[in-house]
Amino acid sequence: MNILLVDDNEKLNNTIKIFLELKNHNVTSAITGKDAIQLINNNRFDLYIIDIHLPNINGIDIVKHIRNKDLNIPIIMVTASREIENLVKAFKTGCNEYIKKPFHLEELEIRINNLLNKQITNIIKIDDKMSFDILNQELLINDEIIKLRKKEKRLLTILIKNAPTATLSKDLINYIWQDYKENYPLRQLVSGLKNRVPELKDYIQSVTGVGYRFKIKK
Repeated sequence: MNILLVDDNEKLNNTIKIFLELKNHNVTSAITGKDAIQLINNNRFDLYIIDIHLPNINGIDIVKHIRNKDLNIPIIMVTASREIENLVKAFKTGCNEYIKKPFHLEELEIRINNLLNKQITNIIKIDDKMSFDILNQELLINDEIIKLRKKEKRLLTILIKNAPTATLSKDLINYIWQDYKENYPLRQLVSGLKNRVPELKDYIQSVTGVGYRFKIKK
């Protein structure tokens, strides 16, 4: 597994790196937030371990940057016990797990394994006939995979991940059109997806002045 470790405590950073490499992980480490952003932009990682307080760019802003590119890759925040307020912000931004300093390396390993086990079975049931695989970004109807375009997959992923809360239009645009800098025809994308997959018409709902939300039936 490819892991990005970001912590400005060089001694701790090196200790964690050696420990995880002994567990057969490939670990890339960074000391500053700026270096972390560069690595994120140029590489693909399976897991992020990020300290909240970093030089240049803090951990919370790094999480925001990651989530604008990918909603699914697990993120563990490293925090001090007094940083509860920042930890709340980190979870709202998109981190999945946290660990408080000081910690035993074995505790970090347990949290990594638990987090990865949760990710493996991340299939959201929409109704009796329809489900969505968050990890693989696949829509299934009657156990058959529905062919979707790349942007349609991203649209469903972010809406279902945030359901039933509405997602802001700007957040949808940042995630769906991350590879493009021109036009953002969000309404056209939603309309096109509903026309191609009529089963989704009642689930993707426009929220005036906000964006869109996905309604999952109970």
